[in-house]
Amino acid sequence: MKLAHKSRRARKGFTLLELVIATALLSLVLGAVGLVQMRTRDASRAGMAREQVETLARRTLDRVAEELQGVGHSLLFPDPSSNLGTSSITYQHPTGVSNTGVVSWDSQSSLTLQLEPGETNNGLDDDGDGLIDERQLVLTKGVGSAHPVSTVLCTGIAELGAGETANGLDDNGNGVVDEAGFNVRKVGDLLTVRLTVQGTGGDGSIITSSLSTSIVLHN
Repeated sequence: MKLAHKSRRARKGFTLLELVIATALLSLVLGAVGLVQMRTRDASRAGMAREQVETLARRTLDRVAEELQGVGHSLLFPDPSSNLGTSSITYQHPTGVSNTGVVSWDSQSSLTLQLEPGETNNGLDDDGDGLIDERQLVLTKGVGSAHPVSTVLCTGIAELGAGETANGLDDNGNGVVDEAGFNVRKVGDLLTVRLTVQGTGGDGSIITSSLSTSIVLHN
């Protein structure tokens, strides 16, 4: 009777093999949970990074559209009517009309695509931010005056628009040849602005947002 009782008590515990198996299964479960959490975190970071790039592109394009609203045909320099468009443009806004119908204009302003500080146009990531040959868009008020004022509207602008390569062709089929990351083109009374902004995701991937808008020119 005593031997049978001891045998039943022994079977109530875990053997060493059972403990090893249970520990291995627990490790697998914890590893799977950790992997899911890591992927969720990475996806969340990538989503946030994409949202930031898209928001920057949208806000910049809205600001540019506001700036170019109502500018005059004859006061755009250079003339962006060719199939190349332009990545830098000088313009003037109307400020009033005289009794005889003569329009008066304000001082010149410009939108200029420039290399970001620390970058050179060499196909390398000179400033270590994960982007190659990236540009910035600079708005300057009072061009040619004694005290011009410049403001950086956007950074991380791609060298070329989405789908474009520097080959003398319209690779993405939008009518512009070798389109820069910021490009202005005029067709008739319509001024079309295209913008491609880049950023880096949490895993080092490149996130790209390309947007465009059109503005009706002042006669």
